[in-house]
Amino acid sequence: MKTKILLSALSFLILLASTNIGNGVVKAKEGQQVVMLFVEGMSFLDMEAFIGNPAVDKWIKESSAGAVSMRTPGARTAPNGYLLLGSGGQAQYSVKSGTAYHADELLSGRETAGDRVRELGGVAGFGRESTSIVYPGIYRLLTENENKPFSARIGLLGETLAANGMRVTSYGNGDYEEVRQRHGVLFAMDEAGRVPYGDITASSLLPATGYPYGVKTNYEYISKQIQADQKSGLISVQLADLSRLYQLADDMEPSQFARHYQLVLTDLSLFLDQVLQGRRENQLIMLLSPAVHARAAKEKALLSPILVWGNKDNGLLTSATTRQSGLISGVDILPTILAWLNVPQPSGLTGHVLRVDRERTTISELLGQVKQIHHTYATRPAVIYTYVMLQIITLACAALMWLWGKRRDGAIYTGLRRGVRLALLALLWFPFLLLVEGLLGWKASGQIVLGLLITGALLAAFLQEHRSLAHTTLTISGVTMFAILIDGWTGATMMRHSYLGYDPVIGARFYGLGNEYEGVLIGSAILFVASLYQVSRLSGSKELTRKSNLVPIGAALLFGTILYYMVAPGLGTDAGGFLAGLVGFFVAFARLQDWRLGKKGLLLLAGGLMIGIITLIAGSLLTDQPLTHVGRVSQQIVSGEWAEVGKMLERKLAMNVRLIRVSMWSKVFVVSLVVLGLLALRNDRFLRHLALDTPYLVKGFAGVIAGSLAGLVLNDSGIVTAATCIVFLVVPALYAALEEPAHERCST
Repeated sequence: MKTKILLSALSFLILLASTNIGNGVVKAKEGQQVVMLFVEGMSFLDMEAFIGNPAVDKWIKESSAGAVSMRTPGARTAPNGYLLLGSGGQAQYSVKSGTAYHADELLSGRETAGDRVRELGGVAGFGRESTSIVYPGIYRLLTENENKPFSARIGLLGETLAANGMRVTSYGNGDYEEVRQRHGVLFAMDEAGRVPYGDITASSLLPATGYPYGVKTNYEYISKQIQADQKSGLISVQLADLSRLYQLADDMEPSQFARHYQLVLTDLSLFLDQVLQGRRENQLIMLLSPAVHARAAKEKALLSPILVWGNKDNGLLTSATTRQSGLISGVDILPTILAWLNVPQPSGLTGHVLRVDRERTTISELLGQVKQIHHTYATRPAVIYTYVMLQIITLACAALMWLWGKRRDGAIYTGLRRGVRLALLALLWFPFLLLVEGLLGWKASGQIVLGLLITGALLAAFLQEHRSLAHTTLTISGVTMFAILIDGWTGATMMRHSYLGYDPVIGARFYGLGNEYEGVLIGSAILFVASLYQVSRLSGSKELTRKSNLVPIGAALLFGTILYYMVAPGLGTDAGGFLAGLVGFFVAFARLQDWRLGKKGLLLLAGGLMIGIITLIAGSLLTDQPLTHVGRVSQQIVSGEWAEVGKMLERKLAMNVRLIRVSMWSKVFVVSLVVLGLLALRNDRFLRHLALDTPYLVKGFAGVIAGSLAGLVLNDSGIVTAATCIVFLVVPALYAALEEPAHERCST
């Protein structure tokens, strides 16, 4: 009997022990973990070669993939990339701030890194100097990021995780010869420059004859550390073999480089295979590059690749920051990590949690998309520069022709006038053609694109040259305006791919209405309404006169629709464009309706601007969509964060001043103002005479100049808006001026 009791008790204890062990394992699994694998130097040029490796073929198909736009304040280097990813916003690395060390690592014969940190006024380590990592240059780094037009939050990720009891670990380095490069710590460290656990010493490297600098990453060691670590919430790994190879690439014989390249990618693929085979359900694993290598940067292939393994969903990555499938921002990484770890998000983050677009599931789609983005980015300067130069040359030639050639007779001068007038009409067609060109999805050279655009614009101009001025401007401005609105309301597909649209590589804007087409939309809308007034009021027919009474109602509805498009968070999300449009539309409508803009009119305009600003703030905060940049500023205004608002205004003003100094658009704007001055102030004062023939067009011109100047003041890249808007005033005016016969009637 006693034996049975003892056996029963023993069985119970064994069962209890096994249950406790099981519970322990379950609890470990429930603790979420993020593993960040930073492959320094990897670009999409390398990703194409990497995904073809048999060791990772299966894992690539199971991953979620995307392209990362790294908008760093300084050069696009790995340290700046790590700071962006780890702080959730802009921060700039200082070479003088150095790199990271273990607290007990010797910096000199007698001084350890921990001693240096204490000497500089910090706290070295966490009582575990052999395992803790410190960044002695943290105070210099923080100081050099003060008084910047951005608010750097260096160490935000590590600090947030530490505050929530999450363990952080860092492995790997980019060391070579006597150089220490442990920049991966910039991503994981807290605000004091510390990482509690990890190994960034020579243990992460192996001697390897034939490899760049005679070393390679100790993948087996790092893989075992990752698989054994079930306590850390975040494991950050710096993998620099590819980066070291590219540092020596220009000194290597091409076939030798190719052999080493295959070795490096094969080692990386076998390591990734090991890590993913041991992946637990609680792990989120990301492989990405903090910066592409120099060769990719030279080829303008600046988007960094990212692969994610987490949930069972696979597809292309996106986020509320970009609203584009396959494209994310570097600021999205931090909120995604915190969301996986169930850690509350700090206030003021500009990024959003990554999502998976299940409708697009193949990485080949992503590669094609990225190639198109990189092609547009690489050829954009040539296309836009040539377009801008064509504007300047055409406007200058037209002005000279008007000044000295309009009184001359003869076939030569008649032909020259006709050629210049066709060129002017072609300029008005260019914004529309640049928009629809984005639908082609081709990768033609800039010269071919320009040739097609010029041919198309001249053909359209040739078909319209015999129509009246009002009918011509009505057609061109109407087609341009409605194309922008239709595209904007259907996802802005054309604008995203247009040379005149926004650039995801630069990362200043990913959706909505960009500054270039903001000016085009304001200018074309005002010119369209003015042309509509002109066409409808010219006829003496009673039927047309009755219909013309509907024009003001239609104009008001059109202006209101455009303003709604500009301000709506899900559409234009363009605060500066909304306010500039409000000014331009108000002035145009008042002039077309023959309202006197006295003191009451100016007060009404000021009141309208105030109402517009309040509408912006309310609409941005009350929307059920994720906060846009306008929404974040509105939130800062409401919460009284005036320092942040001030930095934002300072940043926008600095950007505008810089663009005015260096941008080609400023030259277009200046030339346009000079031409406008000649037309308005020269002895014959052509605009006054034009007002006799086309009074409503000239009245509309007042709205164009008002919207252009308002855009200049109210945007961070206002010179772009001003230049693209004022074209819809200067070009029609010059076109009309060159229509004058030799015995012109507008003489004094």
